[in-house]
Amino acid sequence: MVEEIADLLTEYVYDLVGDGLRTVVIVRDNDHEIRYLKDDLQREYSKEAYAEIVETFRLENPFLSPALEGTPVGERRALIDYHENACVIQIPYSESETILISVSRDAGRDLIEFIESCREIVREQS
Repeated sequence: MVEEIADLLTEYVYDLVGDGLRTVVIVRDNDHEIRYLKDDLQREYSKEAYAEIVETFRLENPFLSPALEGTPVGERRALIDYHENACVIQIPYSESETILISVSRDAGRDLIEFIESCREIVREQS
């Protein structure tokens, strides 16, 4: 099911930002699955280098972890990383799976609206 939602998010984000979409990846406890990787990134990164990049986004405390309940700001709904070449958004799917979306800096405008729209797709399909 997470694969279907990642594919829906890929379509949705591509419709919004076109070539600004860089990658969509499902990150699990011990592995990851690339659902979309822009052509130029496929040429730029080896599988090993890409796996190292994904590894930097692996979380010590999963999104839906009981350890995160009751914090003053509420539940963690998404994580945003702003990098030199990309905005990376990580959205929870389950206790052991997140969906990682990377877009170009230009495509990262209006980020909160963008994140909430993606979260709505996850909620509707869960």
